[in-house]
Amino acid sequence: MKIYQNYKTRLSRILMTGAVVGAAILAVPTIKAQNAAPPPDSSQPSSKISHRAKEFLKESGQANQTELAMANVALGKSQNSQVKDLANMMLTDHQKNFAQVQSLAQTYGITLDTGLDMLNQHAVNRLQKANDANFDREYTTVMLKDHVKCIKRFEKAASDMEEQNVKQYAQDTLPALRHHLQKSQEAARNAGVEDSTISSILKDLPSEDRPVAAQ
Repeated sequence: MKIYQNYKTRLSRILMTGAVVGAAILAVPTIKAQNAAPPPDSSQPSSKISHRAKEFLKESGQANQTELAMANVALGKSQNSQVKDLANMMLTDHQKNFAQVQSLAQTYGITLDTGLDMLNQHAVNRLQKANDANFDREYTTVMLKDHVKCIKRFEKAASDMEEQNVKQYAQDTLPALRHHLQKSQEAARNAGVEDSTISSILKDLPSEDRPVAAQ
């Protein structure tokens, strides 16, 4: 009986020892796998973006594409040298700005439409159909209205956006938009748009953002 009990005790110890060793062996790959996982790369920009910032980038892309399309219409229809100069400036500056906003959007995995949405396409079509005699007044009036809206939108983004690179883009674009508004006002007056019409459009801007009338 003693022999049997001694044998049973030794067998239990052997089994317990084997279980401990087996558990340790099984744990090794897990530890190695955890150690092999690369640390997060903090140098990479975050792909997270607020809905508000995403919509702002999309609207900015559409605004640029609309100004480009309208500038091309103006270059084909206008006979006024100052209006043509305005359109050429719009082409140069908005091509550059679209490239900037497109690059910024790509850092967040956003692809901007290069075509116009239905509303903006309708605005371009309406300008295309404008009577030749009235075209310069139509185009410069649209440029005034569009840039008033853009300045207000970009000022809000420059003030409120949480994403620092989106905020910086808005701040950097504002001087060009204000310059465009100044040149649009000058071209509008040259094309015969009445001062009362211009003042009515500009009244939505704070006084410090309104262009000074040329003397």
